[in-house]
Order: sequence, then structure tokens, then C-alpha cells
Amino acid sequence: MEKYKFLKKGGLESLEKFERKLNEMVMTGWRVVNFTNDHGGIVVLLERIR
Repeated sequence: MEKYKFLKKGGLESLEKFERKLNEMVMTGWRVVNFTNDHGGIVVLLERIR
């Protein structure tokens, strides 16, 4: 069973803070499927297979 989650970088959030949050998600079993730019922000699609 796959689960999906979007992780968005807010306009006021620093890139370093977003990277820490993304790395924490990856260490807990999520993997990056895709990413895109959304009007200056970053949106990452994460997947976890259980």
C-alpha cells in the first residue's frame, strides 16, 4: 500500500529549514517521487510504501 504526501516550502521559510524537514521525512521512510517550483516556492511529492 502506497501513501503520498506533499511537502511545501513556504515563502518565508528558509531553504535550510526546508532541507532539514525534507531530510527528516526521508530518514523516516519517505522517498522523493517528484518536485516542482510553485511561484517561487518548492513542492515535493513524497511516497512511502508499507
